[in-house]
Amino acid sequence: MKKLSVIFMLVVLASFAAACGDSAADGDMPEYTVATDSNYVPFEYLNTDTGEMEGFDIDLINEIADRVGFTIDLEVVEFDGIVSGMGTGRYDIGIAGMTITEERAENFDFSDPYYDAGLILAVRADEEEIQSIDDVDGRPVATRAATTSETYLVENTDAEVRTFPDIVNAYQDLTAGRVDAVIYDVPNVLYYMDTEAVGEMKTVGERLTGEQYGIAFPEGSELTEQVNEALAEMREDGTYADIYEEWFGERPDED
Repeated sequence: MKKLSVIFMLVVLASFAAACGDSAADGDMPEYTVATDSNYVPFEYLNTDTGEMEGFDIDLINEIADRVGFTIDLEVVEFDGIVSGMGTGRYDIGIAGMTITEERAENFDFSDPYYDAGLILAVRADEEEIQSIDDVDGRPVATRAATTSETYLVENTDAEVRTFPDIVNAYQDLTAGRVDAVIYDVPNVLYYMDTEAVGEMKTVGERLTGEQYGIAFPEGSELTEQVNEALAEMREDGTYADIYEEWFGERPDED
């Protein structure tokens, strides 16, 4: 009986030691603050049923974190707050469907591109006068504040530019007739048309710019190279394509 008690105690101690060892190992993993947006479907958005953030970017950064070996402290802020926060070093990582631009690259670093995007003009389904970006001068056109869409409108048109912190508000103003057009990133415009504004909106003209999304880091961050390596591995082993297909319904074009 005494021998069985000793054996039992040894088993308990061994299990406790193993658990402590696992905790210590988990505790050694660094945690980084990742800034993202809450309303850029299908890249990142709040699932109101679960209270959890979901989307292509969320799955992507979680997979990268697993491969590089860090945990995530996700902070949800407005998009312009992410851009300014990356420039001041407030966040360790920023992922929010952020277009790589020369101006932004002067203030913080980007990963290798992970998504090919672009801008598109959308109008109401019954609109006949606006056929392309050439037809928006003098008209109210909505977009999201502090984005490349706003910059494009200001630099390339004489439209009456109206900006919103949330792109959904721009779409709603369009369908309600308060603006004549919306310009924004292609995947989000198409997603909204297919899910929330079926039959109410249409795109006109060609894709306006060739843009690429990148993951943002403070200047000189050691994470940039590590994340690039993880992205390359994910492309090579098919994980990137799997995540892409889940959110966009098709495999990405192969280079």
